[in-house]
Amino acid sequence: MFQEDDESRLEMELELLQAMYPEQVAYDSKSRDLKFTDDGGALLQLRIPENYPQSGFPDVLGARDARKNDLREKVRSAIKDDPRLAKGEEALDAIIASFQAVVDTKSVLVHSENINELSDTTASYKTVIIWLHHLLALSKRKLALSPISISGITKPGYPGIMLFSGPTVLVTDHVNTLKAENWQAFQVRYEDAELWTFEHRNGIREVETMAEVVKGLQEENRRDEFLKAVGIK
Repeated sequence: MFQEDDESRLEMELELLQAMYPEQVAYDSKSRDLKFTDDGGALLQLRIPENYPQSGFPDVLGARDARKNDLREKVRSAIKDDPRLAKGEEALDAIIASFQAVVDTKSVLVHSENINELSDTTASYKTVIIWLHHLLALSKRKLALSPISISGITKPGYPGIMLFSGPTVLVTDHVNTLKAENWQAFQVRYEDAELWTFEHRNGIREVETMAEVVKGLQEENRRDEFLKAVGIK
């Protein structure tokens, strides 16, 4: 009876994960192995025990970032310290979130090392405003929000808007990553060697309307520049 309930709960959890991460989650019912690949190419592999989630806990078989650095121990440690994870409850989404946090932290450290090697001129700041025909796919929206080392605002829908500001190397790297995706229209409408500030301070935040994008800009003159860049003013 418990095993049937466990399987039913696992099936529901897998359906939810596949809806959240289309084409990024693969589950083999025979081996009970689950693989998650993030937008940047990092890979997490879990072994799900027979009586999960009622008892037992997924084991981390493999974890690596896009550069193939082994992250298994870091991910296991992050999972162990995650207060959201409790035995007897569904945990796959939280485990994936912990994995992504480890990958992001590793990425920031790599970027920081690269920046330290650059001259002061090269390691300046940069702000870009990108206009998209539309921004709807959840995977692209999550990719746009993924960096924790730069700041900005995104707006999904028609049109899609992405605004990023931070160290030049990191902003350029993120824009190039996004540009590699399949877009109907991807236009850099504004690019300048300046650092913009936002009401939410750090990180990238998604908002629903153009008015919220404008409101999220801390400086009045930046609001005018943004409106001109997207063709509203």
